[in-house]
Amino acid sequence: MSVELQLFPEVKVARPFVKWAGGKQTVASALVDFFPRSFEKYYEPFLGGGGVFFTLSPQKACLSDENKWLIDTYLALKNDWKKVAEYLEKMVNTCSEFLKIRSVNPYSLNQLERAAQFIYLNKTCFRGLFRVNKTGKFNVPYGAYNRRYYNLENLEAVSFLLADVEIKSSDFEFGIDGITRNDFVYFDPPYYKLGGYSDFNRYTSKQFREKDHFRLAALCRELDAKGIKWAVSNSNTDFVKDLFSGFHIHHISARREINLDSQNRKVIELLITNYDNTI
Repeated sequence: MSVELQLFPEVKVARPFVKWAGGKQTVASALVDFFPRSFEKYYEPFLGGGGVFFTLSPQKACLSDENKWLIDTYLALKNDWKKVAEYLEKMVNTCSEFLKIRSVNPYSLNQLERAAQFIYLNKTCFRGLFRVNKTGKFNVPYGAYNRRYYNLENLEAVSFLLADVEIKSSDFEFGIDGITRNDFVYFDPPYYKLGGYSDFNRYTSKQFREKDHFRLAALCRELDAKGIKWAVSNSNTDFVKDLFSGFHIHHISARREINLDSQNRKVIELLITNYDNTI
């Protein structure tokens, strides 16, 4: 079956095209309410599923993530969403097909096919959990979900929104290169958990450790000294509160769909800002 590649008469609001542990789609509107009233360029160096970016839909943005496969997928949709859709249409949602596609080295494929592989695996794997092992190989089992794993209209809307956006794969410190006091940056790192590391944090072959939280907090203090506004999401823990002591701390009610225990899906998270959003 071929993909019907028409241009839709009206470009709809773009939504996240992948599911992401810690994704902000359900709380994005509440978070955006705390953002500055105006700024020139939006930076988001822990992009993930992009829930906040898609809700905010800024005119100028620089998006980044250390997960190169994820960033390649954004770039592919930006450059040729139709061809990505053509590849997706050929992928069948069965366990045998899933295992076959999962076994393929993504970097043996061209960027557009690699993007389709990423979207397919994300939407058909168990609970949409993106996880890789120490060698960077995707290792989540099949999810057996009988549902559509992509939406043509949304892929077009995503491509339209990304048209003038800078997208790059990098560590969060390099993701804000060029930022000025007229800009704004939102940080959404893998959350700190009791035990000193973040759950679901195997997004790359590395993990986001306690030292990385210290590094992020130090960067935020440097930005604050330069008069650059920022906001950080993280877990409601004493460790995080101590790291960001002296700044504004807001409590956000969130829901974690990937949590297997439905009783523990509703949580309180922190949003830390270095500005008073009422001004």
